[in-house]
Amino acid sequence: MKVLVLNPPSEGSGFSRDGRCQSSGSLWLSVFPPVMLPSIAGSVRTKYNTMLMDCIGSKISFSKCLEMAEEYRPDFTVVNTSTPTFDKDIMVAQQIKEYTKSKIIVYGEFVTNAYKEVLNKHPFIDYVVRGEAETPVMNILAGKKNSPGVATRTYDGEIWQEPDLDKLPMPAYDLMPRYCYPLKEKPWMFIRSGRGCPYKCSFCVVPKISGGKIRYHSADYMIRQVKIINKLGIYYFMLWDDMATYDKNRMLAFCKVMVKTGLSKKNKWLCTTRINHMDEELARNMRQAGCFMISLGIESGDQAVLNFNKKGITLEQVKRTVQAVRASGIKIVGHFIIGLPGDTKETIRKTIKFAKELKINFAQFYTVATYRGSELYALAKRKGWLLKKSYEQIDQVTSNLAFPNLSAKDIEELRRKAYLSFYLRPRAAYSLLSSLGIRTIIKAPLLIKKFLKFIMG
Repeated sequence: MKVLVLNPPSEGSGFSRDGRCQSSGSLWLSVFPPVMLPSIAGSVRTKYNTMLMDCIGSKISFSKCLEMAEEYRPDFTVVNTSTPTFDKDIMVAQQIKEYTKSKIIVYGEFVTNAYKEVLNKHPFIDYVVRGEAETPVMNILAGKKNSPGVATRTYDGEIWQEPDLDKLPMPAYDLMPRYCYPLKEKPWMFIRSGRGCPYKCSFCVVPKISGGKIRYHSADYMIRQVKIINKLGIYYFMLWDDMATYDKNRMLAFCKVMVKTGLSKKNKWLCTTRINHMDEELARNMRQAGCFMISLGIESGDQAVLNFNKKGITLEQVKRTVQAVRASGIKIVGHFIIGLPGDTKETIRKTIKFAKELKINFAQFYTVATYRGSELYALAKRKGWLLKKSYEQIDQVTSNLAFPNLSAKDIEELRRKAYLSFYLRPRAAYSLLSSLGIRTIIKAPLLIKKFLKFIMG
């Protein structure tokens, strides 16, 4: 049996399709390596002839993608999808089916929540994976159609979450194309170290897709992944989960092994975590283990807005955590959402001011994305805040919400002002330039032009 594991092509600057961070490449001046794609391929190739085709990373066009699929002639095609790119993703899938007669399996955040609509509207789709894809895909390939995480026209599979992550085969990193860390032009990879989140942020889809119980790979499994990518000549990586430090002891164990084995000397890595699960001890050990940057979800500089959206942190916690991380020498990316429910022009100005006062190295300002499956989507639909736009227009740049006291135009304009206000300062400019590699500095004028184009929308 032949199986094609596909990340479909994308026009323009490319697209990152995984989970909660579905975004155009212009958002970070780069496209992120997909995480679920190599993990699915790693499982599939244990039993079947497998082809991983990452059209984004390999810069494969629509026509070339179809040509390669027709030449391979898969029996099954597993297609990565996202909310903003869904129509184009399934257009490719439909043509592959017409060319090869392949069975079509789709996975992703949008189809997890809109599986009935997807199956009813698109008769050429054979299976929808709901939730995490490795085991459901393997069950489909084995002929177990009515299994958890698999939806068909006659069976509504519940959302699947892998119960024991260490039992999954190693991801097929060797089948992936080269992605570059945008600030250094160095090869990098995303390593999945955990899944799930117990918190209830209203705007997030993770609790729906990956559940409220956190499941982690062991420190040993993570080290094995690091060694695999090192053999591929990759020494930059990101631990791609929502709360890398929720289990403090596991992170400390990972750091200890990184130092003991000498992996900390040749690897540089970053991660994402929550404000209230980070402290001085963790930061110090992570720095020694090669961590050079941490992404923190701060979201707002107004406590009432944080509370309304169930973020579960305080502004004082933000200040303490940022201070602890900065003291370790680790750089910080702060993430902020413009136009959350409860926001006004004044609270957004407070957020911009707060971002600058924190002395973080980088800031990302997003418009809130109303993805299906989030509590915010249901609330916005009930309140009449959703604008009449297609799901393709739901992203982190264009506002799909409008409130009685705050229009979509206001939200988008304040996002632009946030970027300009933060980055047009000597401190921010120095922080950015000092983080660039020599090859990237040469490209700086082009990157600045691209970044400003993104900011202005």
